[in-house]
Amino acid sequence: MSNFLGYDSQEDEPMGFSDSPQYDGLKENIAEQLFEINGQIGTVKQFIASLNKFNNNGDVNAKYVERIDKKSIDTIHKIRKLIDTMNISVTDMNRIEESALDKSKLISREKLNRDVKMSLQGFQNTQLEYTKVMKLINEKAQEQLNQNAAALRQEEEEGGVSRTSQAKTTKDHIFEQQMAGNTNQMVIEMDPINNEEFAYQQNLIRQRDEEIQNIEQGIGELHDIFRDLSTVVQQQGVLVDNIEANIYSTVDNTQKASKELHKAMLSQRKQSKWCIYLLAILSIFLFFMFLVILA
Repeated sequence: MSNFLGYDSQEDEPMGFSDSPQYDGLKENIAEQLFEINGQIGTVKQFIASLNKFNNNGDVNAKYVERIDKKSIDTIHKIRKLIDTMNISVTDMNRIEESALDKSKLISREKLNRDVKMSLQGFQNTQLEYTKVMKLINEKAQEQLNQNAAALRQEEEEGGVSRTSQAKTTKDHIFEQQMAGNTNQMVIEMDPINNEEFAYQQNLIRQRDEEIQNIEQGIGELHDIFRDLSTVVQQQGVLVDNIEANIYSTVDNTQKASKELHKAMLSQRKQSKWCIYLLAILSIFLFFMFLVILA
């Protein structure tokens, strides 16, 4: 996976407005990919809920568990591929110079990066939930397999004992273990399995362990991307905070200027009113003076 860092801060350079078709295209692609990723994460969460249900019931060797596990792995791999593709677009978007974007685009870019970061965090948490439940399922499956292996060896040793008797022996053995361990967990009654089924179950547990290790490795790789994106979000957040502060300052200055203008208009009206009064008084005075001279 590549690096999300591709953002160069240029806070000292003036920002001018210009259209950016490249940014608009990248933004649209990222938004679509983000929508798909979030939907797939929701699907994995549904699978995890089903796996937790089987685990709580103790039915860890059901065929449904195997199918749900396979679907979960396939979906997780699909999400990783989507993230790789989105990673390229996010990197290209963050490499666009600040001067090529207007303030609204700078703010929307910072918000989009935050949305990507949130989705990555959600995917990380989902993978951790998956590995947790699958480890529990594998532990129970291995425990049940060991019990079946013991029953299988006993069947091979006794040879002539009927399958019904063996099943009863296995059930009694499980019940004794349950009582000795003083546990309240549900115990699934099982018939002894043959060698072929035993090998299949053992191989299935091994494959699940490998899948868990691969996912844990992927979590580490995604953590590096998440860390780099956090740095970008922090850098862009400072820029956006400055933009918003300038916007608020401009609005405040505009309001103050409007008040001063209103005061000036009122003052001008008052001055105009007194000028009219003085002109009227002067006209009357001149009129009387004219009458006096005529008289």
